[in-house]
Amino acid sequence: MFRTAKNVIINGGTFTEHHQHNQITQYSVRAIDRLIEAASLGALYNSGERFDPPKCHPNTRTTVLKNLMDLFIGHFGWDNFVLWLYGPAGAGKSAIAQTLAELWAAKNRLLASVFFSRSDLRRNNEKAFVATLAYQLWLHIPESRPIIEAVINNNPAIFQLNFDTQFGTLFLDPLLQLSSAGRFTSGTPFPNLIIIDGLDECNGADVQNTILNTISNALHHHPLDFPFRLLIASRPEYHLITSFSVAPLHTLTFRLALDDSYRPDDDIRLYLMDSFRDIRKKHIMRANFPDSWPSEEDIVKLVAKSSGQFIYAATVIRYVSSPRYNPLDRLKVIQGLIPVNDDRPYTQLDALYVNILSEVENIKAILRILGVAIILYNNTDDHIKPLGVNDLEKFMQLTPDTVQLILIDLFSVVDVSDNNKPIKFLHASFSDFLLDPTRSRQFFIDPSKMHEEAAHFCISAIESLDMATPLPDFAYQSLLRHLQLAGPLHDNATLREKIFSLPYIQHWKTYALELMDHPIIHYHSSSYNPGMFLEFLQTSEFSQTEELYLHHQGIFDQRLHNSLALIPMSPSLAFWTAICAGGILESNGAVSLETICYLSDLLADDLSASVPGFLFSASLDQIEVGSEQPRPAWYEYYYITGTPYLRMVKEFLNDSSRAGPHAVNQSVHTAAAVVAVRFVVRARNQTKFIVHREWDFIWDAFPFILSKAGYSAELVNTLGQQNLTSNLGKPDTNVRHRVQTLFGAVRNYLLKFTRSNLSQFKIIIDWAEFPSDYFGCFTARDLDDCSDWQNTWGLFYVDESILPKDEDTRGPAGQ
Repeated sequence: MFRTAKNVIINGGTFTEHHQHNQITQYSVRAIDRLIEAASLGALYNSGERFDPPKCHPNTRTTVLKNLMDLFIGHFGWDNFVLWLYGPAGAGKSAIAQTLAELWAAKNRLLASVFFSRSDLRRNNEKAFVATLAYQLWLHIPESRPIIEAVINNNPAIFQLNFDTQFGTLFLDPLLQLSSAGRFTSGTPFPNLIIIDGLDECNGADVQNTILNTISNALHHHPLDFPFRLLIASRPEYHLITSFSVAPLHTLTFRLALDDSYRPDDDIRLYLMDSFRDIRKKHIMRANFPDSWPSEEDIVKLVAKSSGQFIYAATVIRYVSSPRYNPLDRLKVIQGLIPVNDDRPYTQLDALYVNILSEVENIKAILRILGVAIILYNNTDDHIKPLGVNDLEKFMQLTPDTVQLILIDLFSVVDVSDNNKPIKFLHASFSDFLLDPTRSRQFFIDPSKMHEEAAHFCISAIESLDMATPLPDFAYQSLLRHLQLAGPLHDNATLREKIFSLPYIQHWKTYALELMDHPIIHYHSSSYNPGMFLEFLQTSEFSQTEELYLHHQGIFDQRLHNSLALIPMSPSLAFWTAICAGGILESNGAVSLETICYLSDLLADDLSASVPGFLFSASLDQIEVGSEQPRPAWYEYYYITGTPYLRMVKEFLNDSSRAGPHAVNQSVHTAAAVVAVRFVVRARNQTKFIVHREWDFIWDAFPFILSKAGYSAELVNTLGQQNLTSNLGKPDTNVRHRVQTLFGAVRNYLLKFTRSNLSQFKIIIDWAEFPSDYFGCFTARDLDDCSDWQNTWGLFYVDESILPKDEDTRGPAGQ
């Protein structure tokens, strides 16, 4: 119409100018800008915001990295779309994920990575998660760009919609469209690995489960259209364990535990060695470092303290390597050799523990359980077996499964998965943190209060005496330790009242009899007897300690009275009460119950009926003896020397106001000495052989008892005979001294009661094993120059020449 017109002027009207290409470009820019703005680029493996991210130290974690590479390259079953890498806090999961991301990106096989972080507001929630995945999909697979841009252009508010909608429209649908178009079956390589690290650091268990459920539903419904694999790394939090254990995620997931099977201690050792080598080379003070620093022992202790978790070792190296401080001193701070002062060597580690504890519920109950567990398990007595979770619940009077329920949010630092095993602290440094008020602050556990609480539980276990459980044994072995370490006792009226009414001595017998069927336990439990209990009460810090002690001493005395009343007065009883009252068993190195029985068989006929075993141990009654009497094998290992119980029995027997008719006096010693002398001078029966350790005991007992004995015609006549012969076997130790003591005791007794001239007095010592050994008789003077008394056998004479010059002023051995 206007083809031939010239100088046409048009006024008014509406005009539309079309620039189709420019319009698409402007929309495209706006779409990708919105995507980048909604995404959290700091969550990418190569983000500048994650400067120097943690990754595996060279030549460490090689086995687990190889396993992961092999799994994703081809050995990863097609039914498993997800690999869950889990392990305790600080185990190095993020370092492994970072290293794997770098290795996979170098092969152009990394589709996306998201590294959550609890401390980063853009990386500690799910709001930017889908946009971050979609941006990396847009970046690495160009064919996805128009699809993603169209979604954003068609719905500019997509980033404000719920998680399922975002995931479906921005990430899943583009992948499904590309899969339908054959993009992933064309033979053209494409990135196929998605790494999600630190899922447990995304705020809220519900959100974490939503992410997992959304991903698992997508994989479940589109298995053939989704040729991708996901690595999800996290702590084994309970809700995550549950999510990975139910369908459909359970069947879609391959699990890889970052545990001791990968020998983390070896890797931590290598990391420490290399790091300390760098410090020695680069630090400004390097000229002052000893060549042996740190020592092999230092490295071993640091590896042990790491508990297989790299975070502890990394924290130590970061602290020690500071260029502004002396590394030698800083390592000593770590080792506790010099005070920390205002320094904070474990800042990163403490922040981890604070974060974990800040997110739990019922922190008071958690700290109570952890506190009791710590003080129970930090026990230097190897014979006290730690309580498993089930028994710990009984000990603390909790209902079954309470421990697992209360500690459910701490599975990243403690393991309570097996009810039959003790609570396992996955970080050795976690208990250090809890017991240090400068580090744990509001989470501090006061050990003295925990010991007091444990003491209450021990008392309850002894009162109930439920022998179907290990609690009575545990309580008897642990109570005194907890009382000794409990906070101030003098003003603790509640605990004092419980101790006052505690049936410790009354229930001991029932407890001990039950243990007879378990000789090893019985042997190790023998030290924690009423004697130890009474000795503790004598020195405790309770108010009115004497009243407390005398109350239980009265119970102890009554038990001895009752037991002694069952045995008629006899030479046997006189001998053994004299032994116990004299403290012979306290000074002797090792006298077993078997030794007592041997000597009872051999001393005299009237001693073969029974031995008052209750004088030696609170666990025993009368012991039947005799050559035909069978004895348990554990008698040989049940030592009865040097115990507090023996000291308490000694005090009882020497105090007539307590022991009454059973008190040991001169007449008792005299009767005991008659028994002992009969044994010493009688002809030995070669069928009754005693080993050296039994002879040591009788060599000490005879002179002591004789020194306390009064006049006895039998003693005077027997000891004063012209050819007095001792048939005691040779002792095992201190041979010359024991021979001197024996001769001195006999000589002194005769001087005391006969006033005879004993200048020519001698004793024949018969150490001949067989009659053929009798060749040659020697005097003690002949043996003065012989230092090898230990190997001297045969028959020889002992006279005054064996005595030291000051013999008249010395008593028998030990006096």
